[in-house]
Amino acid sequence: MTNLTFADVRIFDGREVVGGTHLRVADGRIDAIGNAEIARPGDEIVPGGGATLLPGLIDAHVHLLPGSAQLAATFGVTTIIDQFSKPDVFQPELAAGADAEADAGAGARAGAGARAGAGAGAWGGPGGGWGGGRPVAAAVRTAGIGATAPGGHPSIAYAPFPTVSSPAEAVGFVAARVDEGSTHLKLIYDDGSGALLDLPSLDVATMEALVREARRHGLPVVAHVSTARGAVVVAQCGVDVLAHIPFDRMTDQELTAVARTGVAVISTLGVIDGFPLDGVMPLLNQPELAARLSFRWQRVLNAQANRWMPPEPPDGAAARYNAMALHESGVRLLAGTDAPNPGLVHGASLHRELQHLAAAGLRPAEALTAATTTPAEVFGLDGRGRLAVGGRADLILVDGDPTVTIEATQALRGTWINGRPVDPGAYAGSETERGGICWLRGTTDKIIAAIRDQWPGFPSPEEVTRDDGELLGYAVPLAGGWQATTVFGAALGPLTTHDDATELLRTEGLASLAELWWVRTIDHPDWREARLTEVQPDRLRLHWADPMLEQPPTGSWYDVLDLEVKR
Repeated sequence: MTNLTFADVRIFDGREVVGGTHLRVADGRIDAIGNAEIARPGDEIVPGGGATLLPGLIDAHVHLLPGSAQLAATFGVTTIIDQFSKPDVFQPELAAGADAEADAGAGARAGAGARAGAGAGAWGGPGGGWGGGRPVAAAVRTAGIGATAPGGHPSIAYAPFPTVSSPAEAVGFVAARVDEGSTHLKLIYDDGSGALLDLPSLDVATMEALVREARRHGLPVVAHVSTARGAVVVAQCGVDVLAHIPFDRMTDQELTAVARTGVAVISTLGVIDGFPLDGVMPLLNQPELAARLSFRWQRVLNAQANRWMPPEPPDGAAARYNAMALHESGVRLLAGTDAPNPGLVHGASLHRELQHLAAAGLRPAEALTAATTTPAEVFGLDGRGRLAVGGRADLILVDGDPTVTIEATQALRGTWINGRPVDPGAYAGSETERGGICWLRGTTDKIIAAIRDQWPGFPSPEEVTRDDGELLGYAVPLAGGWQATTVFGAALGPLTTHDDATELLRTEGLASLAELWWVRTIDHPDWREARLTEVQPDRLRLHWADPMLEQPPTGSWYDVLDLEVKR
């Protein structure tokens, strides 16, 4: 493994900016912090030019999809803490992080820009020699399957899975999670009242039994709860962490009751980023983050901006008030996103979460601590979350000073995990990325189908067919009306009524496919005109209208994940 010395950097150790302008890494660990004299012959010199070096970020609340660990790493998130996933998803992600660590000794070279005297922009940029082996990925900790009552939250997304119906079942449930590889226990206390639902939930006796059993195995306990009243109940059951700041405003009595238990709280303020502003998802309004997002994830966010939403989306004011009130009461806050809920992307959304914490009233340095030192302490992540001699070399280098302006974390120059550099281009366009997005789409379809079964009147996309059964497209409910869309998801006409959208598809659904369409693709992100020479629900054959382009006479196939189409 190549040894590194970061030169001419501001060093934020997880709590404060410390003295010294250089940090040396040897064998994946922090070897020294000081000035120029700590560099040794043969070290690769990473020129900082006054940039800020800080611990790799930790997202304390995610749900995994295939490739989450690699995606998170491209945005400087070096550890992700999963709060509910099934073994078929979390076990490969655990292995991805473990494989990256195993490869750390393979002598992977950090890149051509690492030589002394290289330009400051060389780190993390295109063209660097990132070394062989498997992609560098974030470390993963997981709750695995959370403990909930039969039919309780989040059955709609993950069923079938084991549940808990009484205190007597706690022993077997916790033992099964340990056998599967869970590193902490998650329990769910949610009767649905925060979302005007009526759901079965764990009772206090069962939660207390689960906490006792988790303690016996040495597991931290995280509790999902969404209301202030519920936060008090679960905190007094002895859990270590609340998975969310309550979404309704906490009273002084509730704040005091929670603070007295010593529980830590994960923020998840950024769930409001699931609602577009002027038609655009908030993540895409952050230039540095949007530029780093891949074509496919931009496409996902654009599609999520055009889904059914309540007429009055939440503004997050109560949760922001609670965040600052809890912080002032001495409660430890942990930055977490709840990705990949709508509008949220692993890695990228943690930078937005830092903005939300700062908007709630935390100083930038306090927000950074919530994404570094505090989650490492709460979840027992030894050697992570701090820049200290002997600690693990999970590092990010950013332009500017995020202890003054929190948005500076988005100006990410480079990421190192266990001393190995992350290749920011390895994930975008990969089969790993494709697999994750397909998994997300399948899960979303499952949730929509479950909602339709449980609440038949709930607005959801409807197929529109000819009399002979041929699919013409979909009538899709949105916040402002119904949208007619083609079989591959492109909009036809403006928002209108359900009946008019259905009629538009009957009259133009097939005929419109013969028109010229504007298309942008994963390999050419600018809009160009094309004809659709063949159409299938999951892929299209395109023939570009520009006669000067060299292309097959019948056009080229594109997966629908790899293009966007508009009239």
